Amino acid sequence: MAKLLHWVSALLLVGLVIAGLIIAGMERGPEKKELEGIHISVGLVLLALMTLRLVWKLRNPAPADPVDVPGWQNTTAFLTHWGLYAAIYFQITVGILGEGQRPIAFFGLFEFGPLLEPNEARHELFEELHETGWIVIAVLTGVHVLAALYHHFIRKDNVLRRMTTG
Repeated sequence: MAKLLHWVSALLLVGLVIAGLIIAGMERGPEKKELEGIHISVGLVLLALMTLRLVWKLRNPAPADPVDVPGWQNTTAFLTHWGLYAAIYFQITVGILGEGQRPIAFFGLFEFGPLLEPNEARHELFEELHETGWIVIAVLTGVHVLAALYHHFIRKDNVLRRMTTG
């Protein structure tokens, strides 16, 4: 279950970042609105998956860290993992709050909201936070991926295999 949630979340996250960058470069219009709606809906799916991942992680601890890894690397891994969780939750939250002055549709199936009273300054703040938050996620993801590759190709241990083939 942990592997499935990890890889589905990773794919959704990559797709959301790509879609967000495309949206940022689009002119206002119906195509942009449609892509924004899909982006928001997929973000809500990711929120549900991340919450499920968090519950799973808290109830099913990960395998122990390799004993021969320096403590600073284990600490960095711990901080990177929890930093990713925090950054993703933050990103989704500010994204929702940025759109929260109007009803939010979920894949056109239903709507909820508005969550907040209209306030242009607050909307702009949340939008700015959302437009730059992906950079933190990208950096943390880069550290995470590089560490996994380091373990696989340089240390030649099973850290990466634990989340792939077992």
